Amino acid sequence: MLQTLLFTIIENKLLKISTQITLIFLIFIGCSVKEKKSSNEKKSFTAVVEISAGTNKKYEYNYRKESFEVQIINGKERVINYLPYPGNYGFITNTYMDPKIGGDGDALDVLIISESIDQGSEVKINPIGILKLLDGGEEDHKVIAIPQESKMNFIKDSLTHSIKTIIQTWFCNYKGLNKIKYISWGDRNEAIDEIKKWTINK
Repeated sequence: MLQTLLFTIIENKLLKISTQITLIFLIFIGCSVKEKKSSNEKKSFTAVVEISAGTNKKYEYNYRKESFEVQIINGKERVINYLPYPGNYGFITNTYMDPKIGGDGDALDVLIISESIDQGSEVKINPIGILKLLDGGEEDHKVIAIPQESKMNFIKDSLTHSIKTIIQTWFCNYKGLNKIKYISWGDRNEAIDEIKKWTINK
């Protein structure tokens, strides 16, 4: 009888200790996730528009001349022989994709989903996803974002399947068939991690 009572007391104490350890672990995990989430939420990013939505000419920013120029290929202005750009295309400021670590030597690309924005505009953006592609065998990721002051309330922190399909179809075809290959989609956190990866003066 005494032995059974002792076993019961010990068992209850072990159960209580186990419960306390579990609670501490859950609180720790919850705080870690919350800290990472809040860190991403506080971060602000700025993009520069090179190509306005609804246009076909391929403009690029010339850092040396500090001007926007139409890309020239074989002596001719490059025009996208496909549907016009489905969003405002440009780059995220303060980023540089260093070729030494797998980058293409340019700033990180971004497609801003909104009404047409004038070329040269600086826009505070909210990244909501990232489209991962292969262009000529090299990784070519496109951050997808909306303006922080966006009126598109149906798009907040993620992309719907139909919007993803439109964007993916456009990027996989605007250079011609089988020139660009689709890898996968990433969520908002992956987009922010990609921006941080290539940020200058972190």
